[in-house]
Amino acid sequence: MTAFGISILHAAGLITGQAAGLSFVIAYATGLDFGPVFFVVNLPFYALALARIGWRFTAKSLLAVTSISVLTTLAPHAIRYDALHPYVAAVLAGFCIGIGVIGLFRHGSSGGGVGILAFYIQEKTGFRAGWLQAMFDVVIFAMAVFVIDAKAVLASMLGAAVLNAFVAFNHRTDWYVAR
Repeated sequence: MTAFGISILHAAGLITGQAAGLSFVIAYATGLDFGPVFFVVNLPFYALALARIGWRFTAKSLLAVTSISVLTTLAPHAIRYDALHPYVAAVLAGFCIGIGVIGLFRHGSSGGGVGILAFYIQEKTGFRAGWLQAMFDVVIFAMAVFVIDAKAVLASMLGAAVLNAFVAFNHRTDWYVAR
């Protein structure tokens, strides 16, 4: 679901927040492919995951990030998005990515980057992961104005708001029955 949402954003020329957003900004600014950039951007966060959360979480997160990187690279060869309205694409992608993020969190992993940091802080302090991610997103969108047009930034902000609100509302440990 996360890779599908990211592929929608990419096809519409949009971004998201978090490490994926940083990866989009770098990819758009340099012309590099999103998948490998996303993989590399996430590498420093594994030290935190390993030191603070554990091997199991780190391994699952590495597998998730690798899968997202590969699937987003392959998606344009398998799926065509000929007519995407930017705001519809942003909202749909926000929900898709949010579903994927929640699934990863609920199974003890993350889609990488800020998700790892957010998962750790929520587990330790109770501060909602979605709100921490929203704060990071402000920085990402400030950078995005230099690589995509203002309308795309606005549509992207809507998608990120949907994603972060979805995660903030739904990532609650008291709802998890698998623990």
